[in-house]
Amino acid sequence: MQDDSTLSPLQSFFRNKWVRLCLIFDALLLLVLIGVLIWQSTKVSTINFDITPLDSTISINGKQYANGQYSITPGSYKVTISHEGLEAKTFDINISPQNSVSISTFLSDEEKTFDFYQQRANYMSYKKLEEIASSNNNITTDHDTSAGSFIARFQEDYEAFTTKLPIDYYESKGYGQTLEILKTINILAKDDCKYILCVQALIVGTNDQEFIKSLLKEKGINAEDFEIEYKYY
Repeated sequence: MQDDSTLSPLQSFFRNKWVRLCLIFDALLLLVLIGVLIWQSTKVSTINFDITPLDSTISINGKQYANGQYSITPGSYKVTISHEGLEAKTFDINISPQNSVSISTFLSDEEKTFDFYQQRANYMSYKKLEEIASSNNNITTDHDTSAGSFIARFQEDYEAFTTKLPIDYYESKGYGQTLEILKTINILAKDDCKYILCVQALIVGTNDQEFIKSLLKEKGINAEDFEIEYKYY
């Protein structure tokens, strides 16, 4: 047996049992770190969500996400997208290692009226719908074309809304040197309604709502697509 007195300082250091325990602990910790790094190296796949409504609930195997890009472990997943008042959608996806998967889609009501996207509070969700689901640029993952005609019509209505208002109408009848005003109508955009496409009709001399609608139609505005507030004086 070697006499400890003949050992060098370095040899004595490594013969200390506490030093050995520390070295063993460090080695185990290093192995754990290597294992974590190897596990993390498999987590290089990504998933990207481009969903409207923008505040939809996105769930992957029960865990909730929002629009954006995330790292994810390769594997098979069930993705559910839902929103109050709209029909949910489910996607079964398989993500391979070092791969990127995108899910781009929209939710709508059962009758496909797209009423949700016409509401002023949801305008940014409508803009996203326009971005991913228009007829000339549909990039939805599920190739859902049901919003195409709605978007085209809304774009047409919105252009009329921003370029053809206000509308002024006067109808009068002369009696010699006097002039009798029969109808005075002023139709202008209104920005405190529930819907984006909203006008207010200020009317004197009539309460004929059909006449107001025909006047809008004459000016190139689809009155049936607008929320109209009638105000009589």
